[in-house]
Amino acid sequence: QIVCSAVYRQSSHVRPELRDRDPDNRLLARQSSLRLTAEAIRDSALAASGLLSRSLGGPSVRPPQSASTVMGGFGKSGWKVSERDGRYRRALYIFIKRATPFPQLATFDAPNARDSCTHRERSNTPLQALTLLNDPVFFECAQAFGARIVQEGGKDPADRLRYAFRLCLCREPGAEELKSLQALFQRLRKFCEAVPAG
Repeated sequence: QIVCSAVYRQSSHVRPELRDRDPDNRLLARQSSLRLTAEAIRDSALAASGLLSRSLGGPSVRPPQSASTVMGGFGKSGWKVSERDGRYRRALYIFIKRATPFPQLATFDAPNARDSCTHRERSNTPLQALTLLNDPVFFECAQAFGARIVQEGGKDPADRLRYAFRLCLCREPGAEELKSLQALFQRLRKFCEAVPAG
């Protein structure tokens, strides 16, 4: 009943007549735009790239993390990174030591494992953007996503851009969005052609 309600199905677009009357959306006149949870951010990147392992149950997994975190939290016992599909399982299965939270999830406000959590905090920090750019899992996702687009997206660059957009956002790009993506693609192509390989 909640999912079928008019309030739940509203757009997050802010209508001008309501901007002044209800700036904090206390009357639920629009849908609130919310960032995905820490676990869903990782899982959605893996899903879009085609790397997500959908296997259920089994032992915890250990994705890659920095050597300093491993040494500080696990000492000599170390952190043996899971292999093959294991490293691409859902975040639900990540091994977490209560005294040493998994850094990637903590960056995106995952609650600590010591206490029960009734409300998740949401923050926006530069560290989150840096994690998306530099974390080994997201780097592997970007590589696999690129390969998936080339293999499954057709031959035409515009078709590939549309396919990538659909994989990430589950909708077709608008005309302006496609135009911006094509311009970015051309700039990146020129940059890559100018930089020698190796």
